[in-house]
Amino acid sequence: MKTERILRNLTLDDIDQYLEVYLNAYPAHKELDDACSEFYRKKVTREITENKEVELVGLFEGDKMIAFMKLVNFDMNLYGKMHRAVGLMSLAVHPLHKKKGAAFDMITRFENYAKTHDALVTLLLPFRIDFYRKMGYGYGAKMDEYHVPTINLPKADNMEGMRILTVDDVPEVLACHSRMVEQSHGMVKKFEEEIRDMETDTQVRRIGYFENDVMKGYVAFRFEDASEVNYTLNRLSVEELVYEDGAVLKKLLGFLRMQADLAQTVILRTGEEDFYHLLDNTQDVSGNYINFGFLQSNVSAVGTMFKILHPTEFIKATDYRTLPEGELNAEFIYEDQMEHCEKNLRVSFAGGKWQPAAADARMDVILWCKEADLSSLLLGSANLASLVRLGAVKISDKAFTQQLDRLLHCDQKPWSNSDY
Repeated sequence: MKTERILRNLTLDDIDQYLEVYLNAYPAHKELDDACSEFYRKKVTREITENKEVELVGLFEGDKMIAFMKLVNFDMNLYGKMHRAVGLMSLAVHPLHKKKGAAFDMITRFENYAKTHDALVTLLLPFRIDFYRKMGYGYGAKMDEYHVPTINLPKADNMEGMRILTVDDVPEVLACHSRMVEQSHGMVKKFEEEIRDMETDTQVRRIGYFENDVMKGYVAFRFEDASEVNYTLNRLSVEELVYEDGAVLKKLLGFLRMQADLAQTVILRTGEEDFYHLLDNTQDVSGNYINFGFLQSNVSAVGTMFKILHPTEFIKATDYRTLPEGELNAEFIYEDQMEHCEKNLRVSFAGGKWQPAAADARMDVILWCKEADLSSLLLGSANLASLVRLGAVKISDKAFTQQLDRLLHCDQKPWSNSDY
């Protein structure tokens, strides 16, 4: 007889089983000695007893924990306004209980949790991209990592307004970050565990830029050895680059450039597709050449994946979004990849806004796509014309492709640097 499965929040009595699953599911950089176990025992105790924004959920067969996940409640910017979102912080399956559908059960619970908490979007950092694509999760913006000579960064006229930050400045750092979130589609505010890590990480240095005693941006970075035999060779690894506008960004980059005597190269990570236009020489330190005539500037990575749980409700909740002028009724027929059925979304574009189409509205164009791609299109992380051209989306009349592409286009693809 199959043992009944139970999903429930973890308690302090579950810590030993949690550690058995966690330390085997995430083995990297773990010694599995007493010190390691004690470190994670204290960490999970704090998560269970203190954290308000994080929830630990276990999947049990009888009394045996076979999987767990951490859920985090986010405040997320969607087209200029803050909304509730829920992130999957980690998902781990016991090594003796894999291939039994445990992960699918956990994702189902994750999404049900998000729905009951009025979240428009769920998000996660994938350990298996293909698995989450099958669950209906679409890609957000890529992260670009630049590793360039420090001297190639833009110059700053002066260092007025720059200040070395300490742990006492964390409230101002958080306020500065929140202001950037509130003007950046796709970003999420920092949550309590992330803030706690900021306060205790002694290796990260922060420099803030102030105008009239208000922090307008900051850079968080650490020095790393670039040579095993020469201690004078270093690189800067930038953990965060937060700025309210381009002028502030140039100030921060100018500060980094001034450190070229200490660190010959710098690693920067950004979600800005056009960042390379800031550099007079964008070639990275790899020296890699790609046929024909292309010099490597950076490497790109897929990170946060998103899923819109109720597309129609998402359209209603973001009806304030400013769109190009034009009138069009479009129907999206998409496969719900978890329920294995077709669903549809009917959208009316008019007067620079979008809203769910009336039940009797005549559709001008019909599109067919995967649920994952629908989430990417509605969040602005994919261009419709590109997906049609690539064959990822089928359209009933290609004459409408450019118009609908313009209506859905977002100037700022959803990207977040939050560590969860």
